[in-house]
Amino acid sequence: MGQNRSTQSPPVEGEEEVLPAKRRLLVALAIIPAGAMQGTDTFAVSVALPTMMGAMSATITEISWVLTSYLVAGAIFTPLYAWMCRKFGRRFMFIVVVCGFMGCAIMVSQSTSLYELIFYRFCQGFFGAGLNPLTYQVVLATFPKSQQGPAFGWLQTGRMSAVVIGPIIGGVLTEMFGWRTVFLMNVPLGIIALTLLLTVVPKDKQLDPKPFDFFGFVVLSVGIACLQLMLDQGEKNDWFSSTVITGYAVVACSAFYIFLIHAITARQPYLNLTPLKNREFVLGITIDFFVNILFFGYMALLPAVMQRIMEFPVLMIGLVMVNRGVGTMLSSLCAGYLLMRVSPRPLIFFGSLIVCLSTWMLAGLPPDSEQWRLAVAVFLQGFGMGFINTPCETAAFKTVPPSLRPDATSLFTTNRRIAAGVGIAFIVTQLVASTQDARSNLTQNASYYNEVLKHYTLPEKWSMDSLEGIASFEQIINRQAEFIGYLHDFHILTICTICILPLALLMRVGSQDK
Repeated sequence: MGQNRSTQSPPVEGEEEVLPAKRRLLVALAIIPAGAMQGTDTFAVSVALPTMMGAMSATITEISWVLTSYLVAGAIFTPLYAWMCRKFGRRFMFIVVVCGFMGCAIMVSQSTSLYELIFYRFCQGFFGAGLNPLTYQVVLATFPKSQQGPAFGWLQTGRMSAVVIGPIIGGVLTEMFGWRTVFLMNVPLGIIALTLLLTVVPKDKQLDPKPFDFFGFVVLSVGIACLQLMLDQGEKNDWFSSTVITGYAVVACSAFYIFLIHAITARQPYLNLTPLKNREFVLGITIDFFVNILFFGYMALLPAVMQRIMEFPVLMIGLVMVNRGVGTMLSSLCAGYLLMRVSPRPLIFFGSLIVCLSTWMLAGLPPDSEQWRLAVAVFLQGFGMGFINTPCETAAFKTVPPSLRPDATSLFTTNRRIAAGVGIAFIVTQLVASTQDARSNLTQNASYYNEVLKHYTLPEKWSMDSLEGIASFEQIINRQAEFIGYLHDFHILTICTICILPLALLMRVGSQDK
């Protein structure tokens, strides 16, 4: 006995005692409402924005800051939670984050002016920044490596439930009770999450409380804030034709360069970049970057093309988009349990092929497509995403030492936020450029002097002999050009999906790592 004690290896920093199977299941259930809070809030608020614009007598640019302030705060303060988790412990910080998120949601619902609304949304973004990295840390500390796949599957299911129910509940609450109730629906979710956190999630030991690197915090925050503002406001201000957007870009690049030099040379930097030396972690965040471009690209394109081109009613659009969340929830759970038997590599490869099939179907859509065809493509897209996301998260964190988990989860979440901004900005910019090119090509032949048109029997409203006919003809050209632009973007998303395939093949993580 004495010999066994003397040879026993010392505890690893950050490693927790493995919980019984029943307790681990309760922890998995406990993090679902916490994971769903942020997603439900984001997707529900986007539905309520038009009503909020009228209630606050704001322009579309002004009301967009309700989302922008939240996103900027989330991007700035996500890395801060790596330091705070070391200082105060993840369970304590999780409780603070849930309480703060609920409190800010209540304050937002009681706002009487646009400035109050934007300020409280910024504060809510501060607390919301901690939800994703903290849920990752709870999963990694509670579950052994062989069980982390199913746990990440449950976590992904909780997030996607927000995608399914968020827009529906947001629309119903806004229509029946006003926009303020959209924010109040965070309260019951928060109470459930808080109750489960206090009763189920075990206490953790604090890690080494290193001094706070104020210089690194300021430089990185400035860089992330300017990058987020550039991505969010770039399309509205014609990108680098605007001195403001150019200024954001210059400041962001300078700040990131200074932070990189500081992080390499400082003894105790604000955010430790050591996880980036881990091969699987770098591959994981790279794959996740492309996945989030796909996710938010779909979110920006599909509802718009169904509403503007195919003229689907809002309810039908909602029903079609629900299929994406359902598909991801099913595949996330399936992938999670498959990870106990197979490595992440074939699952990510399979999911990428499914998403490629979905984008190929969408890239070949006719303008008069039936609802079922869109529903199938959207379901396949969601189903493939689940087979990419869950294995990607599992593989990324599997070989990260426990002492580096706070930094790794913050880096992973920050990368995800930046990818969302890059994805939407890139897709929208490409849509505008492709639409303009298509319109230029179509209008070359739309002329009174085109002999080809004279041999066709055109509808009377498209007559080239009157201003009304020319205007109608131009309207059709604009609509067709926009539809071609959407199809071009779906081709781009297919290329982004193909980029995931070689990255998946480079992974070396096996299924039986303990």
